[in-house]
Amino acid sequence: MEGFLGTQAPFWSDLSLVLTWVLTVVAGVGGVNGRRRRISNHCPLMATGALLNWLPVLIVMIPTWLNVAAGAADVPTPTMIARFAPLAHGVLGGFTQLLMTYTVTRMYWLEDLPPDRPLWLMRITLGFWIVTVIGGTAVYVTLYVR
Repeated sequence: MEGFLGTQAPFWSDLSLVLTWVLTVVAGVGGVNGRRRRISNHCPLMATGALLNWLPVLIVMIPTWLNVAAGAADVPTPTMIARFAPLAHGVLGGFTQLLMTYTVTRMYWLEDLPPDRPLWLMRITLGFWIVTVIGGTAVYVTLYVR
């Protein structure tokens, strides 16, 4: 099945890219609310962005990553960079998704978990998420834009 963004990507990869960017915007709005001390808006937005991000990760990204790692023929990987970029993104993205989940869980539901002063954890997590989303977009372009 062909995607809807006009590239060679499958429909689910297009949907995953769009959903990831939508959730990144949601998290950005949540981050702005956090900076403005609107915590009642910040927490639900960040939790929504982080937890809903599991959907494209589990449904699209992990299966695609496994196909690339295995050298599957249905995933176009014409160069070494096209093979290495998804693998590096997968490792960084997996770490980032787990860190986001821990951070949201710690902040929203289990406040007794470490660290005691979690502002640095939130900032590091946000930095990793931004790098991962940009890297994932680069992987999409590498694999599907001709």
